[in-house]
Amino acid sequence: MANRARWVMKYEKGLVDILLENNNSHYRTPTGWRMEGWRKIVMDFNMRYSEAKFSKMQIQEHETQLKKDYKFIKLILQRDGVSWDQSASMIRGTDEIWDEIIEDMPKARKYQNKSFPLLDSLEQLFDGPIAEGGQNSPQNIVGNVDEGGNNMSTAPDMSVRPSGTINANFDETWNSISLLPQTALGQQGIENLDTLQNHTEEALGLQQHGADRRPQRADEQPQSSSCVEPQRDRRRKRKVTDIQQRKVTDIQQIMETYLNFRMKQARVKEQKVKEADQFTISSCIKAMNTMSDVSDEIKILASDVFKDAENREIFLSYEPRLRTLWLKREVGKQLTSAY
Repeated sequence: MANRARWVMKYEKGLVDILLENNNSHYRTPTGWRMEGWRKIVMDFNMRYSEAKFSKMQIQEHETQLKKDYKFIKLILQRDGVSWDQSASMIRGTDEIWDEIIEDMPKARKYQNKSFPLLDSLEQLFDGPIAEGGQNSPQNIVGNVDEGGNNMSTAPDMSVRPSGTINANFDETWNSISLLPQTALGQQGIENLDTLQNHTEEALGLQQHGADRRPQRADEQPQSSSCVEPQRDRRRKRKVTDIQQRKVTDIQQIMETYLNFRMKQARVKEQKVKEADQFTISSCIKAMNTMSDVSDEIKILASDVFKDAENREIFLSYEPRLRTLWLKREVGKQLTSAY
């Protein structure tokens, strides 16, 4: 995992400026930034602030934190008796009102006396419209044409996947997961996620094709009435739309749950690696060499004691004056068992 980044105001404002500069449909969808968008944002930021040396994960995490801060402040400003001080860029309210807010939302305490000068820019970024265009070119556009012949889509070419609105929504949902630190999962975790995505897309493609047309029964008379057909089409479209929306929500929940599980596994593994690096044989021998009251014979025999991981942790956890007593006892146990 990347080290915690130190975000001073210069970097925060610069990041928000870069996000606004790239806030167009080529790099961002209504549900989140595309992968190409994140590459462009990270490249722009590191070119502008080369001394910061922030990783993609650190930039993504801070964009997520800025979004949380913005949503939280907007939530506080909805409370009665609260106002926004534009000159100071702070939330204003009496101590009694703040006590009530903090009682309901303990995390609001951090915003009580904190200036937040980026509120207007973040409102434009997170609640404003996404500009059309950007780096899109005709070959990257798939024509989603309505009955009148109008192009209704600016999504990238998804010809290698099942076509339809549900799959475009799925890609947007999948790209929004990049806000979470996927790199913590490792290569195997990403491959598992790709497998999950492929299987789910196939299922959605089958479901959509199945919902598009109802087979006509043998005894059913063809319906040619101009009144019946539009009603049937509207009902079918509403049904398909409801199914699509439920499926997209379910997919996002499954992916986020899986990501959280894999991230937890990564943190546990990282902690074990850190502990293993801390209690090594070389660390024990180095500590033992500073103990003048231990004979060379015991130091040689102690190498067998340090082969056990628990013994290494116990030895290094003792304060120096107790290490000698413990080491002589363990060496004595080995000599006794040998004879």
